[in-house]
Formats: sequence, C-alpha cells, structure tokens
Amino acid sequence: MIRLDRCKKPGLVMGADKRFYPQSGDRSPRPKRRGLRFLLGVCLAGVLLACGTVGSVDGPVVEGNVTGGGNDALVSGTVIIEGDCIYLHDPRIDSRYPVVWPHRTSWNPAESAIKLPDGTLVHHGDEVSGGGGYHTQNLDTYIVPEGMARALNCVDNKHGEIAVFNSDTDIETTQP
Repeated sequence: MIRLDRCKKPGLVMGADKRFYPQSGDRSPRPKRRGLRFLLGVCLAGVLLACGTVGSVDGPVVEGNVTGGGNDALVSGTVIIEGDCIYLHDPRIDSRYPVVWPHRTSWNPAESAIKLPDGTLVHHGDEVSGGGGYHTQNLDTYIVPEGMARALNCVDNKHGEIAVFNSDTDIETTQP
C-alpha cells in the first residue's frame, strides 16, 4: 500500500483533504472555491432580481407586485390622504384601510395625487375600485420592508387589515 503523505509529485503539494494542488509561493495549498463563487453569484443575482419586482415606497404611496393567489375580492372605497398614509374608506362599515397600490404606481407631488400605472391621477376624495384583497400578514413577499412598516403603521381598523390591489388589475376611478 502506498502512503499518500510520502508520495512526491513535482510542483504539487498534498492538501489536508489528501488531494494534490499546485504549489504556491507560500507553500500552503489552497483548494479552488469555484462552487462558493458560483453560489454567491446566484444569490446576488436573486437579490437583485427581487429588488426590482417587490415594490417600493414613493411619497405616501406604497406599491407592490401582487398577482392572483386568492386576491379575487373587490377592493373599493374613498381615497383619504393623511400625511404619510393613504387610506380607502368604506362608508358601509365605517372603516378605513391603508393601501398597497399596483406595481408601477407612483406619487405625483405637484398634484398631491396618486399616479396609477395607466397614468390616471387619483386625488383625495376620489372613489376607486379594482381586484385585490384585504390582508393582515404575509405581505413581505410583495412589498419592501419600508412599505410593510408604513402600511402597518397606518392601520386604522379593528381587524388590522390592509387593502391590496393586484398588479394586473385596472383600477376604476370616480371623482365626486
């Protein structure tokens, strides 16, 4: 039987794992870390892709990328803009809900209005409706942490619910 620790190969050094590696200047063997680099690259790519699709906060607007998955309810109400919070008020049950708007919704500071993805401006007092749902949790996969914190901070109803519009819904607006 040949003992590997006594085996000599020109220009190679045996590592602790009993494999041979090219001899480096400091004579310490270093295994290649291609797998680790690949894994880190994949993780970084996933984070960068997620950042572009998970939503954002623009002024008082919290927008998310919510599609399907049980969000088939009608979300509707009167828009109320108060400081950093935007609510949908439901006069039938006298409740108001912070809103997560569809992806690509933004804040128009010159008009103090919400700009929907189709370019429609929504102002304080306008009536809106569209597909979505009402949630108390599990929104962190759809919106950024800052948006989730904002929405939770604005909750002002006895059930702790947040109104969420689907990203693929057309929001209908009616001005009073």
